Amino acid sequence: MRANLSELFKLQTVDQELQSIEETKGDLPQQVERLKKEIDDLKLDCENTKAELLETKKQLALNEGDLNSFQDKLKLLKEKLYAVTSNKEYDAITTEIDSMQEKISESEDNTLEMIEKEETLNTAVEELEPKIVLLEEGLIQKNEELNKKITVTEKEYEEFKKQRNEISANIKRPVLYQYERIRKGLGNTAVANISSYACGGCFTTIPAQKAVEVRTMSELILCESCGRILVYVNGEEVVPN
Repeated sequence: MRANLSELFKLQTVDQELQSIEETKGDLPQQVERLKKEIDDLKLDCENTKAELLETKKQLALNEGDLNSFQDKLKLLKEKLYAVTSNKEYDAITTEIDSMQEKISESEDNTLEMIEKEETLNTAVEELEPKIVLLEEGLIQKNEELNKKITVTEKEYEEFKKQRNEISANIKRPVLYQYERIRKGLGNTAVANISSYACGGCFTTIPAQKAVEVRTMSELILCESCGRILVYVNGEEVVPN
């Protein structure tokens, strides 16, 4: 167990170095992801708007065709009035004319609504497209910044990753699992070296007997206060005989 605990302490040092490298990127990775999502959302919105615009244009063309047809029929009906020979026939044609005029009125209203909708959708597309272009330019810039920072630290980062893999391979799986579990919950600090009878993580005083047990490094002992794995390295803790 001593070897496992010693390796854990080394692993934590490497993990902290990796974290430090990641922190040099700042929030650029998050900015890049946010921009990507915003661009994807706007592109989807733009595509949907264009699809709706296309459908509106089709409906407008159909409606205008119907309107022309109704107007032609109305013209023919009015011409028929001059050829009627009875009141019954006159009344029938007049009824058809009234019905056709209603259809024309309704079709004209629909046409106006569709024209307004077409204009609104066109305006929306005209606003969305340059916004997408602007965001894509911003994304390129942010990616360039991020890639520069990655390039600067890449060699060092890969070296620490290699060290991490080598150290991890020397630690028993249950011990490594416990370390990873605690590390996720405590911000990359899962191991604490005891110093002056205190946990190096939360600085809570450790009873002398427990300090002796930690010093032997023969078992996995957790701090009762913060839950970190306690170790004794560098000869810092002096426990009386």
